[in-house]
Amino acid sequence: MGKVKFSTGNSKMGAIPSVSLPAKKTCRACACWEKCYAAKLERLRPSVRNAYQNNLDVYREEKDGYWREVEGQIMLSRFFRFHVSGDIPDAYYFTRMLDVAARNPHCQILCFTKQYDIVNTVLYKQSPDGMAHLPDNLHLIFSAWPGLQMDNPHHFPEAHVLFKDGTTTASPDARPCSGNCSECAVTDSGCWTLKEGEQIVFKEH
Repeated sequence: MGKVKFSTGNSKMGAIPSVSLPAKKTCRACACWEKCYAAKLERLRPSVRNAYQNNLDVYREEKDGYWREVEGQIMLSRFFRFHVSGDIPDAYYFTRMLDVAARNPHCQILCFTKQYDIVNTVLYKQSPDGMAHLPDNLHLIFSAWPGLQMDNPHHFPEAHVLFKDGTTTASPDARPCSGNCSECAVTDSGCWTLKEGEQIVFKEH
């Protein structure tokens, strides 16, 4: 079995390490697939597609090994992002995300997700009082898309898209994305500091 492939950053992320999974295969069905930049990148760059598929294969065949490697990377990082491509594939995965974040409070961890049901189900099982108890360093943001029903009982921060035609599902007071994750990370701003009920809006790729 191969090792987990990490990214050390890109033009938008800056020098923030991340781990990704294949687009669509780990995502819920959504009209966003028609505009998915990650899926387009996988089509254009076989090496990227192979790296993402490798990570999913490692996770499926050796879950403990996958999480040992991910936690090893997080232990060495101040900032980390889950899933520049792909999403939380199942409840066990999200449970391990919570555990890893709790053991590594020195690292600020960012994750966008449309897997609302997985997140809500895991948190309810862990907290029957209905209150979300995330580690303080895990910044979980629910990603919105037109026509996709978002169940957000914990009022997690939300990410919305400003489309090229000027339409958006974001509220008027949503924060605009600055365009560079690492810049926001080191200046303690942007997605890293969103509070309950707040929104950020990204321009369509």
